[in-house]
Amino acid sequence: MDVNALLNVVSSSVLLSETEAWVQPLSAVLGPFLNFFSFAMLCRIVLSWYPTANVNELPFNLIVWPTEPLLRLVRGSVPPAFGVDITPVVWLGLFSFMNEILLGQQGLLTMKIKYGI
Repeated sequence: MDVNALLNVVSSSVLLSETEAWVQPLSAVLGPFLNFFSFAMLCRIVLSWYPTANVNELPFNLIVWPTEPLLRLVRGSVPPAFGVDITPVVWLGLFSFMNEILLGQQGLLTMKIKYGI
């Protein structure tokens, strides 16, 4: 093995370790965050099927309080479809899409961790 090949291997491993320093913590935080909010939006969709449920009582308020600020942001832009509020579906789609693009099997952060690209 010549010296140039050895230097290329060493420099690429140093570069790989430098780029992974921010990727691992980001994916460790982003994964549970996206999964929690995807699940919360799914629960919010199911909760919308029961309009008589009091959302200010336990256990419903555990789902409503974290999701309501996000839903309020989009409600003005997304009109109801057939009289049904579809903003939780929009957010569920967005969180699922971001999870797949960033942390999926061929996600950007996953590829950065595996291959350093």
